[in-house]
Amino acid sequence: MLESILWILLTGFFAGQIARRLKIPALVGMILVGILLGPRVADVISPNVLTASDNLRKIAVMVILMKAGLGLDREKLSQQGTVALRLGLLPATCEAVVIALTSMWILKFDFPTGLLLGCIIGAESPAVIVPGMLRLKSLGWGIAKGIPDAILTGSALSDVLLLLVFSLLLGFLAQGTSGGVTLPFGLTLSAVQLLPLQIICQIVLGVVLGCLTAQLLVLVLAKQNWTQNSVQDTLVAATFALLLVVLAEKFPFFSGYLAVMAIGFFSY
Repeated sequence: MLESILWILLTGFFAGQIARRLKIPALVGMILVGILLGPRVADVISPNVLTASDNLRKIAVMVILMKAGLGLDREKLSQQGTVALRLGLLPATCEAVVIALTSMWILKFDFPTGLLLGCIIGAESPAVIVPGMLRLKSLGWGIAKGIPDAILTGSALSDVLLLLVFSLLLGFLAQGTSGGVTLPFGLTLSAVQLLPLQIICQIVLGVVLGCLTAQLLVLVLAKQNWTQNSVQDTLVAATFALLLVVLAEKFPFFSGYLAVMAIGFFSY
């Protein structure tokens, strides 16, 4: 397992640097190396690593989103107004709906199944967007107008939205029409009617829990000085962020990934 990890880290690093020098995104080189090392070609990766790949992906996405949250500028976002919100909701929604309608015409899907396909195709990779926007900020491009901050926030919101819709649609298709809920005063909501309420609940609770966790980290790490150096600060913050991701899987009432980004944003 350690040998496989060394293969992944070393070859991924050098392939990324070679791709960057060829004016190609470093991620492309890493993907090619992953294909070559994988079970379909060289097959040098231990099965234990492949089994743990899902957890490793969660950790990677958690790190990327927290880095994105730390890189956001509150003043620039406040100047943008609702631009970031529209960037996060409108393009992803329109793309998913258009793909759903197209799949109904070409592939003869029903609308929920087509919307699942739209969520898959419409999702953006944080591994591409976040490093690219942070690099633009480091170069000073678009900072005055807050363009990288708006794109960072919009990209994260669109991914959260599509991920939420995808997971909730899977539950809806599995339950069929039996997924309704009866509220007080005899009001009954079907699974379709519950979908927007669940999305709003997960987004709001994700931001609130991320903000509360950030305040706790500031209190423990900055004000009380429970840690001794920046390495310990990073490990403690990453542990709390990963805890939120795990809790979101056990209790799907909030978005764990949005909470992670909120930790980075509110703790900066």
